[in-house]
Amino acid sequence: MAKKLLVMLVVLAMTFACIGCSSNNNVTLNDVSGTGNNASTESTSAQETTTQDPTRELTIGLAGDAYSLDPYPLNETITNGINHHIFEPLVRKNPSLQNEGVLAESWEVNDDGTVWTFKLREGVKFHNGNTFDVNDVLYTYERALTDMSAFKGMLSTLDSMRVIDDYTFEMIMIQPNVLLLSQINSLVIMDKETCEGLSDEEIALTPVGTGMYKLIEHVREDRVVFERNEEYWGEKPEATKVTYKPITNEGTRTANIISGAVDMITDVPVRDTVIIETDDKIKIMDAPSLRVIYLNLAGWTATPSLDSEKPMKSPDGSNPFQKIEVREAIYRAIDEETIIKQVMNGFAVPAATYIPEGFNGYNPNVKRLSFDPEKAEALLDEAGYPKKDDGYRFEITLDASNDRYVNDGDIAAAVAGYLEKVGIKVNINLMSRTVFFSYISASNKTGDNTHLCMTGWADSGGESTLMGMDMIYSKTQDGPVKDGFGGVNRGFYTNEKVDALVDQAMSTTDEVNRDQIMQEAWQIAADDISYIPLHFQKDIYAVSDRITYTPRYNKYVYAWDVTFND
Repeated sequence: MAKKLLVMLVVLAMTFACIGCSSNNNVTLNDVSGTGNNASTESTSAQETTTQDPTRELTIGLAGDAYSLDPYPLNETITNGINHHIFEPLVRKNPSLQNEGVLAESWEVNDDGTVWTFKLREGVKFHNGNTFDVNDVLYTYERALTDMSAFKGMLSTLDSMRVIDDYTFEMIMIQPNVLLLSQINSLVIMDKETCEGLSDEEIALTPVGTGMYKLIEHVREDRVVFERNEEYWGEKPEATKVTYKPITNEGTRTANIISGAVDMITDVPVRDTVIIETDDKIKIMDAPSLRVIYLNLAGWTATPSLDSEKPMKSPDGSNPFQKIEVREAIYRAIDEETIIKQVMNGFAVPAATYIPEGFNGYNPNVKRLSFDPEKAEALLDEAGYPKKDDGYRFEITLDASNDRYVNDGDIAAAVAGYLEKVGIKVNINLMSRTVFFSYISASNKTGDNTHLCMTGWADSGGESTLMGMDMIYSKTQDGPVKDGFGGVNRGFYTNEKVDALVDQAMSTTDEVNRDQIMQEAWQIAADDISYIPLHFQKDIYAVSDRITYTPRYNKYVYAWDVTFND
């Protein structure tokens, strides 16, 4: 008891220093769960039906709140993870990254990948008792294609849909698309009868799905409370009531797990891991992540960030990022190994590419450029940006979140410090995740604001083609070169050869051939320094001994992945 009290005092005092740490409870990729399981074949204990038990209540502390309970305005991990308790897709990934049916029982595709036919699950009810059928799918997919949707790109190759009967329909493609299943994993189905005729704001206040949990209440920035859907069509999870608490302050999250106010927290501050482990009732777990943290540079336009209050400034008014020497200099100026050691306390691995090892299209020949500040300075001189009397060459703004990724504000500060050392003046513009993604949007939701941003991306589909479609497919300040492609190409990278390779991969059925095509695309993007990778972060959780939890590789925190130890 004395030991626990001492720990609490230390946490609440918020006087931690950054300390190196390691965990005896590391989770390997082989241990990490998938994005979803086929409920008709699920056999894990987390899915076993239990009798109603008032002790089966679960409280989880997250780093933030759901942006909306409308699942379509923002494609973001916390928001998606919460909404998936209410809504379900037709198909999702199992732990082996294979597609399994949820609201779709079966599907088939024609030989050239242009027509997909889906047979839907019968007997499924929405939380309000309405019957699920093909009309709900068509309504949802049509809404996903509207401008309000952050998932528009998932249906970028869709030409039309044709209803065969109440539980069968076809999706006809504009071009061959053999990866459609991995794209519609992200599209959860809404109740047409409830939503049709409502405004987007009203839809967000009326979340009705077919999922394992029903919404009880959402008090913004305080709690999201669910109760188990006792009429669920598949096997039911153990937890009968689930409360997600958005706790944005790191120290408060730590205090909550130590005090027992929550059963589990995500995004454990790296500096707190050792102090938490002194409590024998709490386990620290770190899991490999698919999330890469990286820099996007607006290097393919002469007029970057036209709407920014802190625009780029150079002696001749040019955009230095247009020169590959400058992009390479920025890359080489950053000491990523030191960032991982001192800022991340070892809970990250250096990245050379967007693509996680093991994904189709991962290119092992893409290597990280070495840290070399002297060469960086020489490259900047060569590019025509010598130091001026004040010691600076040009001035830029680094936009970053300060509450979305592990130590994101500190990482941004470290990056800025390294760039200052080679003569680049950096203004750091930190903001909350609640405004960050709209601010940096490549689709100009709030204007063309950023010329250099630090952000993260993860895709759980196992296919680098889909990441290529989102991240390196050409996009200009006027919009996408191809509708639905280049959605997060915030640097307006443009390369017709890369576009052609992505298009080719989208229609290539053979996995080996698709892998080779995308390896070439990622090599070109790396050679162009179309982005600057920093690291793949590790996801860190603290879990009380009351429960057992296995992290998912995509960091979605689902209540049905929890089992109780009593």
